[in-house]
Amino acid sequence: MTPIDAVLDHASVTDDRLGRSDKMLYTILVADDQRDVLDALRLLFRAHELAVVSASSPAEALAAVKACRVHAALVDLNYDKGQTTGEQGLALVTALRKFDPSLPVIAMTAWSSIELALQAMQHGARDFVEKPWDEARLVATVRAQAELGCALRRVAELESEVQRLRTTGSSNSSAASFAEMRLLEVEGALVKQAMERFKGNISRAARALGLSRSALYRRLDRHHLGPSS
Repeated sequence: MTPIDAVLDHASVTDDRLGRSDKMLYTILVADDQRDVLDALRLLFRAHELAVVSASSPAEALAAVKACRVHAALVDLNYDKGQTTGEQGLALVTALRKFDPSLPVIAMTAWSSIELALQAMQHGARDFVEKPWDEARLVATVRAQAELGCALRRVAELESEVQRLRTTGSSNSSAASFAEMRLLEVEGALVKQAMERFKGNISRAARALGLSRSALYRRLDRHHLGPSS
């Protein structure tokens, strides 16, 4: 059990393609134009308590996130036959992040390169995996991003609650203080977990949390968490 398990919203979802309803930890959007890839990932993730919403095109992917709640998105960077530039996938990453800035997006492509990986990150992707994938690493990456995404949403909710209570006057000062204390607790656990996962790598932890390096340093200082050597 992770430090932030208590604040994560675990959803009960239905995988209609398999005709049954199960308790799943997270729902993952998987966007890829190849049916065998979608089927393989659905079976892999289901075995690890991750439900899948499938999309075979960028348009279907955007429709899916608007229609149902997903906790992370794993998206291919090429869709039309013969395309290897990644332009379609990069545009999808941008569109997904614009629709839901807190949604963790992981880019996936067989035509990988350092340049394309950097472009995906610049467009808002939180991580990058290659085809053919390593199953253990892929599951761990997707699960970690979904967990971080849920925790970041919780932090945003607490921040809004603190702000709301502060603006309602002194009669709610105790409630505001409690909400702020809870916010700091959740934020500290989240930052600590990210630093542990990325072994003190500030750049990777900051990217996973959707923060700048300077913003992460401020939070490390606030919670007395020095970066690992």
